Amino acid sequence: MVPFKQLSHVSVTVSDLEKATWFYGELIGLARVPRPDFGFPGAWYSLGDGLQLHLIVNEEAPARPVERHRFDIRDRHFALWVENADETCERLARSGHPFHDFTATPTGLRQLFVHDPDGNMVEFIGPTSQARVVRMDENSLT
Repeated sequence: MVPFKQLSHVSVTVSDLEKATWFYGELIGLARVPRPDFGFPGAWYSLGDGLQLHLIVNEEAPARPVERHRFDIRDRHFALWVENADETCERLARSGHPFHDFTATPTGLRQLFVHDPDGNMVEFIGPTSQARVVRMDENSLT
């Protein structure tokens, strides 16, 4: 028997709430939901089906270096399923925000990786109509 019913939320530590809410709300397009006052800044977003993303501002946490040129698929990240990874790729490309784009994956799904302003990595994964090639160009580097 599994000791829990479902995943409730994912939390991400950020240093600048304004930059983080732009990234998760405007760039990614998550819907912000009400958050109780915990006595420290933060924001909550719905990920669907009762799952939430919690942004937690912690000025005392050591900052992770944001190395846009560095990418490792093994870095800590959380993944969001998208119904059309090609549309998500187009949205990211239009934003001008750097990302990594993989269509040649063992699963056959397209994987897009993007870092928030604090270096936290988010993956978008879903079906693609693109040829199975790896694209690593100037617009896809983080």
